[in-house]
Amino acid sequence: MIEVLVSLLILCVGLLGMASLQARSVQLAQNSTLRSNAVMLADDLLEMMRSNPDGALSDDLFGTTSAYYKVAGSAFTTTALASGETCATLKRGSGGSTVAGKDMTCWLKQVKALLPVTDALIKANFAVCPSKTPPASGSLPYGACESISRSVVMIVLAWQDDTENGAGCTNSICYYTVRAEL
Repeated sequence: MIEVLVSLLILCVGLLGMASLQARSVQLAQNSTLRSNAVMLADDLLEMMRSNPDGALSDDLFGTTSAYYKVAGSAFTTTALASGETCATLKRGSGGSTVAGKDMTCWLKQVKALLPVTDALIKANFAVCPSKTPPASGSLPYGACESISRSVVMIVLAWQDDTENGAGCTNSICYYTVRAEL
């Protein structure tokens, strides 16, 4: 009789371990999806900026006068779409700050659809700024933003993730940072 109870105990411990592994794998899959979405969103924004040099650059440098510029604590500059205009039908041929504002309106819609963010989180933690050097290890990524115009732009995205406090995450906020030449 005691052998049956021991067998049941071992079986229950094994099943609990399997359930725990399954729950953790679901969390990791969700985290992986969010990071992939952040990579895609940052790449989309870079391509918008590259295809609109009149709105992104001044004297071939990215700086504080760029229509795409944003530091942590400020809001993105957006422009409402015209009546009948959608993000899919946006005409970008003219370039400039108006197109950049519409780009940002459409891009922010994508951000809100693909990442768990609020307007307050976007304002406080997102950045699109010139950067000479990568962020220091252990510091918040947007701390590497500069006010001097540069050829390198840094894009910082953030999202809320209460399940993760690993690499790239601080106080349940995860960051993705990319630096690229425009």
